[in-house]
This record gives sequence, structure tokens and C-alpha cells, in this order.
Amino acid sequence: MALLISGFCLLTVTERVTKAKHIQFLSGVYVPVYWLSALLWDFIIFFITCCLLLGVFKFCQLDIYITDYHFLDTLLIFMLYGWSAIPLMYLLSFLFTRSTSAYIKLVLFNYLSGIFSLLIDATIRFEVQHKMSKATRDFILNLLLLFPNYNLAKCIDDYFTFYQIKKWCSGNKPPVYLNCSKENTAKNVYSLGEKMIGKYMIIMSITGFICLFLLFFLDTTLWKLRTFLSQYVYFGIYKTFKKEKVSKELSGESDDEDVQNERQRILEQPQELPNSAVLIKELIKIYFKYPVILAVKNISVIVQKGECFGLLGFNGAGKTTTFKILTGEETITSGDVFLEQFSITKRLQKVKSRVGYCPQTEALLEYMTGREIMIMYARLWGIAEPQIQLYVNRWLNSMQLELHADKLISTYSGGTKRRLSTAIALMGNTSVILLDEPSTGMDPGARRLLWNAVTWTRERGKAVIITSHRMEECDAFCTRLAIMVQGKFVCLGSPQHLKNKFGNIYILKIKVKTDTQEDKLNDLKFFITLTFPGSVLKNENQEILNYYIPRKDNSWGKVFGILEEAKEQFNLEDYAISQITLEQVFLIFANSENTEEKKKK
Repeated sequence: MALLISGFCLLTVTERVTKAKHIQFLSGVYVPVYWLSALLWDFIIFFITCCLLLGVFKFCQLDIYITDYHFLDTLLIFMLYGWSAIPLMYLLSFLFTRSTSAYIKLVLFNYLSGIFSLLIDATIRFEVQHKMSKATRDFILNLLLLFPNYNLAKCIDDYFTFYQIKKWCSGNKPPVYLNCSKENTAKNVYSLGEKMIGKYMIIMSITGFICLFLLFFLDTTLWKLRTFLSQYVYFGIYKTFKKEKVSKELSGESDDEDVQNERQRILEQPQELPNSAVLIKELIKIYFKYPVILAVKNISVIVQKGECFGLLGFNGAGKTTTFKILTGEETITSGDVFLEQFSITKRLQKVKSRVGYCPQTEALLEYMTGREIMIMYARLWGIAEPQIQLYVNRWLNSMQLELHADKLISTYSGGTKRRLSTAIALMGNTSVILLDEPSTGMDPGARRLLWNAVTWTRERGKAVIITSHRMEECDAFCTRLAIMVQGKFVCLGSPQHLKNKFGNIYILKIKVKTDTQEDKLNDLKFFITLTFPGSVLKNENQEILNYYIPRKDNSWGKVFGILEEAKEQFNLEDYAISQITLEQVFLIFANSENTEEKKKK
């Protein structure tokens, strides 16, 4: 029984760790529905197993548990055990992050709790009964009632003993040591007396309800409690003892004009901005552990409907933490987030129903096929049943998943799983789409499909927020973006605006003819250095020279005119001038971050 009961933790751990459970909550599944449906399915499996076990009892001639309709009593005992033990396994599964580890440890827990609780019970009743007070003995025996395996064992044992005594007493010559009085044999086995099973069955019934209540609490009320403690207790204490650090690092003031203007605009206007899909207002997230981690340091931004907003930054910059807050996975330390005017701290369920989310890891149920999981999510989003097949086929086609649609997800490659995760995030009836590095593992063709799908989604009026390490992606379809460094926004604007603002250089690429002599090449280098003061030769590869030349006093026309005149003089085969790329703008801030870290060290 321990092997069977412990197995019910496997899927709960897997779905929680992979975030498949969280995605289901975002898709409209209510917490009670999730747990009760899981319990119903596991209870059916448990019921079938118990029926088979009754067959084993019959084969082993344990007739007391079978004959005279006693199999109904036995089945009731098993069902109440399942009612108490299965929710307890769900509850204990929150202690683990790996399903295999959870299964092994819970098997041991069930075995040992059953064996040792019976040993303690026998020792107290027969060995040390007169060596401890009645109050102490009752306290220990009542404490053992917390373990479903103990209650099951006591029910099975006492049930057998009761009917075995009754059978012997009904014989012609009952053993003299038995109390076969009418008062004793007329007792009901379900009564609350000594050696009866009523107490254990009532405790198992109550245990099931308590465990379910705790499950609902962990997935609903606990979030509100954590938010309250984080905002009003932990942060209050932190501000008291770290006033200087709070005023310096969490003030929200920025050296960047665009970031500061955005913050000022949000503070001066009401939260009910008519066209805003997402409004982040002075958001702070602190992890109160040792050492304290300032993950997000007072950021403010508005994302409009029909806008694709890119969030860039190195690992640890605070991007994923911001996404977790937007989906209700993490609590807020200070500030607030509004999705279509609904506050995430006050109306979490309303916010969740408006978000489509593709996390960094694949939040997929790998025992399903791609088509099955998309049909499941289509139903959760409320798509009419006659339209589901057409709706799902359209999204499978948009990400070119038709060939894999009827295969198990566990057989998919990493890139195919990312495409499926992205399709699930985009297909819902939501107003905000969050894509956390969606193109990881995708080939160039799949990335192009992703770009088209995101662009189409944005054009339908949805707000898309994306994080990515691929600058060409953000340059291709982001209407605005922010670069995040150490929990703060250091710049904000459209890709072209940022390139114009921080790109104070041109990139000059010169290719000389293969027969160019060394002296001629050196003359060219001297000419570039003299003509464009401040220019830097970044690299030289065979006949190709790459220069960074300053934009100041050098217009496009001037640079082209000079190089066109020098083409024949220095034997140039070709040349090209381009603006600084978004990746190079990103690296400017990356270098400044590294410099700051070195100073701290």
C-alpha cells in the first residue's frame, strides 16, 4: 500500500516544478478544480487497486474480510484510508523538487510510519502500560492517529479481532478466556469503544478534509499572506535598519532621461490609463534571506495594447523575477502591477486570466501529445467545442507542428517543445503575452515562424512582453525595449531611438583587393586615422578592416564622399558603413555593469 499511495505524488511534483500547474492556473483552472480532479482520478486508480486486493484476500482465504458482505466494510476502510492518505501525499509533495526523490522518501515515510506507529502502540498497551500516566499514554496514542497508515493497520487488525472473537463465541465450545457475554458480542464494530474501529475511521475522514483545506490554502491564501508579510513586516523592518541603502538603491531615480520621464508620467497619472495593458508602478522585489537580494529596484513602465515590449539584460538582472511577479508566481515587496486596471496584489485571479505565459523551461505534460495538450488548453480558454479542432489546427500550422502533433511530447526535441510552449502561450483569449526567452533552442526557420506569430499577435491588439538574449529578435519586432542592469532600467525606448542615442560611432568595414601591397595597406590605415580622429581599428582579417569611427562631425554623406575618393588611391575593392547595432548598445551597459562589480570587489 505504501508503494501505491506514494506514487500519487509523482505528477504533482512534476507539474509544480515544470510550472505546468502554474500555466493551468493562468489558463483559467481554479485551485479547487485542479486538486479535486487530481484526487478523483487518483481515487479511481486506488479503488480499482483495492478491488484487486479484495480478490487477493479471497484467494488467501481471509474470509472474515470477504464473507457476509464484509467486503463492503473492508472496501470502506480502504476508501477512507485513500481519502486521508492521497491528499496527505499531495501536501508532502510540496517539500520536494524532484519527483523520483519525492517518491522514494515518501515510500520510506509510509513504511516507517506504519511499522513504528504499530510498535509504539503495542509497547504502550502491553509493555509500559503501568509505567506511565494515563494522560501521557493517551496523548501518545492520539498523536499516532495523525498517520493514515497507523489508522489503516488498526482498522484491519481490530476488525479481524472483533469478528474472529464473535465467530468463536458463536461456536459450541468457546474458549474460556474469551468474554462471550451478550453485551460484548452485540457491540457494533463501528462504535468508538476500545478495540473498535469507529475512532480510526472518523479520524481518517477528518484528515482528508484537513489536507484538502491545507492544499487550497497553500495555493491561494498563502500567496496573500506572503504578500502581507513581505510588504508590511519584512520590508518595514528592512527600511528601518537599512535607511541609507533603501534611499540610495531603491529610490527609483534614474540617470537616463527616458527612464526618468516614464516614471514621472506614471506617478503623475492615475492607474486607469485607457490604453494600457500593463502598468508597472515603482515595483520592488527583495528576497529576504541571507544575504538579502535586491532583485528588482523600483522600476516603472507602461506597456500599451498592440505593443511589443522587450526586456533585455544579463542573467540575474531581474527579468525572470519581473515575469514571475506579472504571472502571480512571486509576491511584490513594494509598488504594484496593473493588468487592464486590475491590481495584481488585490485581484490576482482576474490578472491570471488575462496572461498567456511561456516560461524559460518547458511547462508541458510530456505524457500527452501536442494535439491533446493544445485541445486541453483550448477548452480551458473557453473555445466552443465545434471550433476547437479548427482552432488547434490553425495554431499547429502557424508553428509548423503538424508532423509532431500526434506524437508524445516526451519524444520532441528542445526546439519543438519551445515552439509548442510558445503556441500555447499565444493561443489563449488573453490581453497580455509574456514570452521568457522563447527562441532558445530554435533553428533559424523556427525563429522566423516565432517572429511572424508574435507580430500577428501584436497586430491583433495584444500586448507582448518578451525577454531574449538575441538582439536581432528584439530589433525585428519590439516596438520598445528596456535594458535592465542589476534590477534597474538603464535605458528605455524604441530600438532605433536607443541606437541613435547611444550609438555615437559608425561601423566602417573596408575590403582591399587581394593584390594590395603591405605599404599601401599601411598608408590606408594612416589615412583613416588622420581623416577620422578618434577612429579605432577593431580587427583585421586578411584583406578586411573593421573600424569604429566617431559620429561627431562625420555625417553619412561626408564619410561616403571621402571613401569614394579614396577608393582608387588605396586600391579598395569594397566598403560599407553602418550604424551601431542593438547588441553593441547592450554591450555598452554590460561593460559598465562589469566595471561597477569590479569596483565593489
